Amino acid sequence: MSEIDSPTATVQRMFAAFGAGDLDALVETIHPDSRWTYYGANPRLSRAQFNGQAEVRRFFQRILDRLEMTAFNTDEFVVQGDTVVVLGSEAGTVRTTGQGFRNVWTQKYVVKDGKIVEMAEYNIQVEPRG
Repeated sequence: MSEIDSPTATVQRMFAAFGAGDLDALVETIHPDSRWTYYGANPRLSRAQFNGQAEVRRFFQRILDRLEMTAFNTDEFVVQGDTVVVLGSEAGTVRTTGQGFRNVWTQKYVVKDGKIVEMAEYNIQVEPRG
């Protein structure tokens, strides 16, 4: 496997596309049968699952529509085989309320043949702002 096709490179391409707001490029990194699970506590407990490219696209579209991100940090990548775990944080404002937030998260990706087949995110709000 070349460096450009590595699981880490795939996840980094997905993050770059998200940062640019390029959902077409983001979806290109997602396997058609991908399963994404979100676990959150920001500020109330929640769980959501998204299956396939269309649902994952809607997940990201909702984030882009709902939140103004002022920071999005991928602080550490831990890689073992096809699995990439990313530790990070984010901050921003909820567009409709103007309320600020700061979250920390851990995301686990499984990548096969250059596509993300599975993602699980654990997200918690650490500081409401505003």
